[in-house]
Order: sequence, then C-alpha cells, then structure tokens
Amino acid sequence: MTTTTKRAATTGTMFTMAAVFVLAGAARVLVGAACVLVGAACVLVGAACVLVGAACGPRVNPEGPGAGPDEVVERAAPGAARARPPMREMLIGEMCPNGAAGRPAVMPLFLRAVTWSDNGEEVSTAIERRRARQFSVLGWDGRRAGIFSVAGAAEVGRERKAAVGAYAGESPCARANQTRRGKRMPGDFAACIKSQAHCGLALAVLEPNGGGAAPFEEDPDPASFPVSGACVAGDKLIVDIDGDGAEEAYPVAAFLDPVRAPAEEVSAVPRGKDRCKPTFSARRVLPPSAPKRWRGRNLHHWLGLDLLGVIDIDGDSRREIVVSYHYADRRTWAVYSALSTVGRLDLVGEAIPWPR
Repeated sequence: MTTTTKRAATTGTMFTMAAVFVLAGAARVLVGAACVLVGAACVLVGAACVLVGAACGPRVNPEGPGAGPDEVVERAAPGAARARPPMREMLIGEMCPNGAAGRPAVMPLFLRAVTWSDNGEEVSTAIERRRARQFSVLGWDGRRAGIFSVAGAAEVGRERKAAVGAYAGESPCARANQTRRGKRMPGDFAACIKSQAHCGLALAVLEPNGGGAAPFEEDPDPASFPVSGACVAGDKLIVDIDGDGAEEAYPVAAFLDPVRAPAEEVSAVPRGKDRCKPTFSARRVLPPSAPKRWRGRNLHHWLGLDLLGVIDIDGDSRREIVVSYHYADRRTWAVYSALSTVGRLDLVGEAIPWPR
C-alpha cells in the first residue's frame, strides 16, 4: 500500500470515528431531553396529587377578628353547655288554694327541658299547649299533699299565665296524721304557714311534643319524685347532692350576692365536724339581718332565706335545691343545681311566685 493510500485510509477512519462520537453525543442529548420530560411529567403528577389531597382533606374556615367594641355578643347561660340532659321534662311552680280569685291555681315558674328556663312566655306555653296536665303538690315535709289537675291557662295580672283547675288534697302545710293515745292529732307546720301561707311546691311531668301524649280526657298517673333534705350546721348548709352518702357543705351566706339577690353560684367548702338533722323544708336557714322596725322604711329590706325543698326534679340523680328569698315587698324563688360537679351549685332559675 502506498503512502498516499495509507493516509487516505487513516483520514477515513478518523472521519468515521468523529461521526460515531457526534452520533453518541446526539444520543446523549436526546436521552437528557427525555429525562427532562419525564421529570416534568413527575412534577405535574405530584402537583395533581397535591391538588387532589387539598380537595379531599379537612377544610378549615378561620373565624373573623371577632366583634367590634360596639357589638354585643350573645353567650350561652352559665352551665348551659355543661348540663347533663334530663331524664324527663318538668314544669315547676307554686300552687296556692286561693291563687286565682279565690280558686286553686299554679303559678308556673321554671321549665326544665334540654336546659333550664325561667322565661315567663316559655313556662306559660307549657300550660297553654296542655303539656302540663297534672301537678304533684308537695307538703312541707316532702310527701305528696295532693294533686292539681289542669283545666287551662288564665291571665292573673302577672307576666305569666297561671294554670287553673281543681285541687284534690290537703294543705301543703298540714302534718301527716299522728296518733297520740289512740287518737289522731292532725296539725299544721307553723313554719310552713309563716313561709308559704298554705301554698306549696308543685311539679308536673310534661307531655311529649308532637305526639305520644295521653288522650285529652285521660289524666296521667301521679308522678313520684325522690326527695331528700338539708339542714344548717353552724354557717353551712349540709346536703347530699348526688345521693352517694357523703354530704356536701355550702356556706349559707354565699346564696346571697352583694345586693342580697340570689347568687349566680355557690361553691362547696370542707364539711367539718358539725352535725344536723336534715329536713325537706326549713324556715330561715339564713335569718334576717336587720331589726323588724326597718321593714316600713325600706321596701327592699331583707327578711330571710327559706328552704322549700331538696328534690331530684329532672331525674339526673342529682338533687336540686329550691329556696325562697323573702323581702319586705316580695318573694323570689330560686333553683340551684349541680350542673357539672357537686363542688358547685349553679343558679338555674329565678322567678317571683304568687304575691302575699
């Protein structure tokens, strides 16, 4: 082979190798572009997954900045969210033998439904709609003194309508018949007459709404209510709220707020060693704080606190305390209940009963 031929062969080989290298580089570029495309596709798939997850995930709507300084925010009554649901719906009032123009009547005061209410319109509605058809009237000693059958509702010159009807029984202030030397010796509780003037605590189990009620002409069976008692030892009101045998103690003076109105809540205190005998009702568990001669000078003069009953009203196994605040110009009834714990009694209702 000649020198010229060798050079030509070498030059051809070099061009061939260069072409191979160029092709290999182009292939690498194509592979890189493919990788870029695959990566972009992965990014798109990831973004789609994020969007799907955001659409299916939990949604959070943050609240606004809240009410301005001039806006009024309505809040639930204290204890309303904590209260345990009742086992029965109840209407609580005061039965007086001469309440409505000399005839027996019940002044409805408190409604126990999902929550407690002392609203005049709400408690009157239970009478008007015939949901309260029969009241059990309790005596001063906690026994059932009689039955009040509701005939209807009537205006009596108060903010709420009264239940009118017929009462079968004895005075709520009457004692149970006692036997002495073979003779019955009935009598009345003097403390009850001074406190209640022959009127008594009345409770009605409400008929269900929207159906299931007894026929109109059929009276329901008289309801029974588990009653208990309380007493004052020193400056404490002693009572077993939850029926577990361990008595709780509450400062009697704590049932008054600074202006001598019913306190919003009463907290328990250590029981101590003082002992007393519990009764269903008691007069002047908190006595007056000023001489009698002040009564004519101050119509809002404080005349004392009476215990009207200790009873599980709504069937939740915790007993409510019903008390009467006496002033020179009026009385005020209040109901206290342990909504969340026996360590605190909450004021669940406050209303003015029949005038004296």
